[in-house]
Amino acid sequence: MFLYHLNNANNENGFRAKESWKFSQVSEQGKAEIEHDFFPTVSVQVDPKKIHDFAASVLSQLKEQPKINVPDLNVSIQTGSEYFIAFSPERMIR
Repeated sequence: MFLYHLNNANNENGFRAKESWKFSQVSEQGKAEIEHDFFPTVSVQVDPKKIHDFAASVLSQLKEQPKINVPDLNVSIQTGSEYFIAFSPERMIR
């Protein structure tokens, strides 16, 4: 379901081939900060005990999404993570 929403955000916002997505595991405050600074974002709340498995699953399924550009498959991790969020570093809100 996460990749479905990511693919929709990619298409609906007219992402060009060179624009990319970055993934992070963040707290509620970290999610709010990213949503304040970047648009679009796609996020989901995940049980902290399962968030690493969720991230691994998303990254492995990205191979089936050729339109989604993720050059860096590293996921930044924040202490107390309960959200998995995707954003485009190129799409900062001004």
